[in-house]
Amino acid sequence: MKNLKKHNPLISILMPVYNAGDFLMEAIKSIKKQTYENWELIAIDDGSTDSSFVILKKFAKKDKRIRIFKLGHKGLSYALNVGLEKVRGQFIARMDADDISHPKRLEKQLNFLIQNKEIMLIGTQVTMMDEKGKKIGDKRFPQNHEKIYQMMMTMMSVQHATILARTNFFKKVAYQNHSTAEDVSLLFKMIQTGKFANTKEFLYKYRVRKNSNSHKNPKKTFYLTLKSRIKAIIEWGYKPAPIGIITNILQFIFVSLMPETIILSIYKFMRFDYLKYKKQFNIAIKKLTENLDFSFKKIKSVILVK
Repeated sequence: MKNLKKHNPLISILMPVYNAGDFLMEAIKSIKKQTYENWELIAIDDGSTDSSFVILKKFAKKDKRIRIFKLGHKGLSYALNVGLEKVRGQFIARMDADDISHPKRLEKQLNFLIQNKEIMLIGTQVTMMDEKGKKIGDKRFPQNHEKIYQMMMTMMSVQHATILARTNFFKKVAYQNHSTAEDVSLLFKMIQTGKFANTKEFLYKYRVRKNSNSHKNPKKTFYLTLKSRIKAIIEWGYKPAPIGIITNILQFIFVSLMPETIILSIYKFMRFDYLKYKKQFNIAIKKLTENLDFSFKKIKSVILVK
């Protein structure tokens, strides 16, 4: 905290809001509880039809650090780009209107960036919760830049809503429209010009909602993500490892053939529940590999004998 008292830079928190009335108060309260207090919350209401904007006005009236803006329903990318034009801080953080930030989130992320000048953006480890706030799993991300870079080709290696980045770095890019996955495209473009990191701590609670696009239409979500990955290679200079390209081909075949309910279940297992069974899973894979190796050797010996 000593470094932060010395520097004390302003953090601009971008929070797009669309019909998040059931969770918005909890999200804003988690920002107000931050141990690092020099922040501004830029909340962009994207044409909500519920109580969201009323809630925003009540909070803004009591806390001048909260700045609110009302739009017609233009979509997430448009709202975020409007928010980018309003920031006044030296750093930009992201926050979703239905999630919860740990009280020390901003303090820990900012302290890391101040101590590591070569890092442009930092995310956090994530706790997943359901609509009632009950924990349903964890999402773990690599902490060093090289692993984050390679993982991006097969799976998100930074949770978009957890990021804190230097403003001059963040503003070099803009959010894409819905022809690609806006969060994926943004991070792909950013990682070409600066280094990423993730904290080792779990500093963010991400709410999984049944009416979210990724849950309602996982195939469409995957295809948009795949489009962003391809665009990253062709247009933005991303260099994937060969295994990343092979994995994408296999993912495409699997997603194209399987029903959406199965796709969602397997994704949840691989991304959340897998952590609980990692040891057993690895043992099973090892045994399977050993058995396959034994079978190949046996077949080879039979052929040679003949």
